[in-house]
Amino acid sequence: MSLPPLATQADAALYGYTLPADRADELLARASVRIRRAAGQPITPSTVTIQLAVEGSTLELPAPPVIGVQTVSAVARDGTLTALTGWWWDGEHLNLPDCETSRAQVVYQRGWAVTPDGVVELTCQVADRLSDTPRGMEVGIRERAIDDYREVYAAEAVQAAGDLLAGELTALQRELGPRCVWVVKST
Repeated sequence: MSLPPLATQADAALYGYTLPADRADELLARASVRIRRAAGQPITPSTVTIQLAVEGSTLELPAPPVIGVQTVSAVARDGTLTALTGWWWDGEHLNLPDCETSRAQVVYQRGWAVTPDGVVELTCQVADRLSDTPRGMEVGIRERAIDDYREVYAAEAVQAAGDLLAGELTALQRELGPRCVWVVKST
């Protein structure tokens, strides 16, 4: 299943980027894939299932933003689940009063209902860069020549052609925070 691009042609125009009309959708889709891969966490809303150790009466769900909690279950040693009742989400923590389990499974929706402006602008920036990247660079061509004309690309430029540049990664981390490594299952 392909996720929708993080930006549109109209967004690119709004931020001052001029993408080739015949390739704009492709470039925005490719930029979105690179940004999602680098983010290491869902940007588009998704349902996440995690299991966490319970210490005390509250749980902090990893990698916000949390849109809403759907179910909370106690996890037995053999892996069986038992629905918990009386829990509530206060916007920062999942409150589990009178909880006697050592492990809980939480199903919740996270991501951004509206993609942050910084991610939209970054998507447009990456798409613009991709539009200016010679096609051969993406597959590792380091040099090309026609008659007496020659172009040679630095090895670093060839490597970066398929990923985000260091400044783009920094901008993405500033917008989204650190990568999420807690996800057990995401749909």
